[in-house]
Amino acid sequence: MVGAGGDTSVDLELIHRYGAKVRSFDAVSDYVDIAREAGREEPRFSAHHAAIATADGPLRMQITHHPGSRSVSAAQLYDTHDFIELPGRTLPSLMSELGDERVDLLKLDIEGSEYEVMPTVDLRAMGVKVFATQLHHTGSVTDARGLIRDLRVAGYHPVACRPTVKLTFVRADLL
Repeated sequence: MVGAGGDTSVDLELIHRYGAKVRSFDAVSDYVDIAREAGREEPRFSAHHAAIATADGPLRMQITHHPGSRSVSAAQLYDTHDFIELPGRTLPSLMSELGDERVDLLKLDIEGSEYEVMPTVDLRAMGVKVFATQLHHTGSVTDARGLIRDLRVAGYHPVACRPTVKLTFVRADLL
């Protein structure tokens, strides 16, 4: 789960219901601490501090203007001029570092960076069966349609959509 925001309810339910190993990644260190605390007694759960990016290296991220939120975005999502630098990581480099050969379910909520990151991600090479994401207003309707088209071309079919443009895709051979 990328961008869990400290909410590990889905992560822990996947572990309890299906015996899955779940890795959670978040750019916000406070959210990582919250996730680690919530999953401290579950050995199949781990939380890591990382901002998903197109390349490994420093990533300039904007701090949210929303009171009570700690969210950050590399895509200029927020109405603020406050920035921090965080370690940017690609999904393949994280998989390699952690010794993961595949990812069955990938949930990617990266606060507007999906339009930049997704074209660089090969879901099939990562073994992804189910892919969930949230599309933010940093891209146009044309960008969103293009991203969805590219997922279809890669063999992923949309199976669910929530009003805040949260989409779930399943690899075609599993339908």
